Amino acid sequence: MVELKKKITLRKKNESVAFTFSGKLKVKLLWTSDTDLDLCLFFKKKDGNIGGVFSNEYRNKKSDLGALDKFPYMLHLGDAKEPTPGGEESEQINIAKFDDIDTAYICIVNYGAAIEGDDVTYADEGGRVEIQSDSGDYLEVPADSKDEGHVYCVCSINNNNGEFALKNESRVMSLDEAYKQIPGFSLIVDE
Repeated sequence: MVELKKKITLRKKNESVAFTFSGKLKVKLLWTSDTDLDLCLFFKKKDGNIGGVFSNEYRNKKSDLGALDKFPYMLHLGDAKEPTPGGEESEQINIAKFDDIDTAYICIVNYGAAIEGDDVTYADEGGRVEIQSDSGDYLEVPADSKDEGHVYCVCSINNNNGEFALKNESRVMSLDEAYKQIPGFSLIVDE
């Protein structure tokens, strides 16, 4: 059993912290509103190729959830719709290996609001991203921006030859902006 270290919360944009893992990393989105939020992880590989793991409901492809035993060595555990009143909902992505990944971007998408054209912020969703490593690191980034947009790039993970750093990105944007700025985001909007 791994003993968690003291939780480190990255509250400021561009704040960064180093962490370690050697075979299991959990990335969780937790929120309390009655909104259907989606956790997505998009990445750029060291060779320049892009990819991502996200709900299979975007393209109706089970392969979009990923796999732990073959590339991308990441698995999205499925889409959660919304929490029960007074409760907390979560979506999770497990990562077994990060060797070929240069940078990963952990994003929240409010796709329903994007489709409806609703103006939304994430300040009222009661959301946060938690990252727990098999070496006991316990990191958190609040997802509470008051900026309007349907996509929230909460944080990124940089892999510098096996040395990992979590960075608070805190960038809220439209689908179009995310398409242009987040490597791999095009997978959920192109067909």
